[in-house]
Amino acid sequence: MRKIILADDRPVIINGVRAYVDLAPNLSIAATATSTDELLGRLKDTKCDVLITDFAMSMRRMCDGFTLLSYVKRNYPDLRLIVLTMNVMPVVLYQIIKSGVNGLLHLYDDLGEIGRAIQGCSRNLRYIGPSVRQILRANPLGRVPSPRETEVLRMYVDGYSAIEIAARLNKSVKTVGLQKASAMRKMGLANDIELGRYLCGGIDPLEACLIDDVPKRDFVAADAGKIVKPSAKSLYLKESPHKRRIR
Repeated sequence: MRKIILADDRPVIINGVRAYVDLAPNLSIAATATSTDELLGRLKDTKCDVLITDFAMSMRRMCDGFTLLSYVKRNYPDLRLIVLTMNVMPVVLYQIIKSGVNGLLHLYDDLGEIGRAIQGCSRNLRYIGPSVRQILRANPLGRVPSPRETEVLRMYVDGYSAIEIAARLNKSVKTVGLQKASAMRKMGLANDIELGRYLCGGIDPLEACLIDDVPKRDFVAADAGKIVKPSAKSLYLKESPHKRRIR
């Protein structure tokens, strides 16, 4: 029986995933958390095999989602880490994959993808859900912003002001502005208008494809259930991605 800790600050997600797990053989919810601080407590006092977590929960002890992922990987190396997100920014999704998570699913994916992701993780394979692969393939870019630049850009898109971002990340407003500008420059975006168009799919992709730099290791193809290499062909989906400004 694989025991799961489920972390998300939206009750509907907690209840939906729990309902699926309750019907799945050999899976059980050992604990739930609705904030990063609560999650850290559950990790200390609850034995589990898999953590399924949101990337952008409310937090006080951690400054951003990437810090949380790094903390979990460093302190619980045997724990299978699956991120379940609503973020549609390709650079954010890419950096989550690059952080070393065992699985990445989008809330556009069917609930059944959770079982497939856990199955893949149990075989030491990385599992990328179909909606994530669709977004990455349809929104390629050239150079990839750093994790910190990506987090600044994500918070900006989520509605935080430069002052709020600086306070949360313990940086100066000037540093935040420079990191935002650097991220946009690497993505080939000249201004906030182009950033908005990019999020809505209105910017033509650059020649280099984002997914080409995904760490070259085996993972499970969500649509085929086979072990494949992360090539452009294996990540291709014909339909255009869902486009929303949501986390």
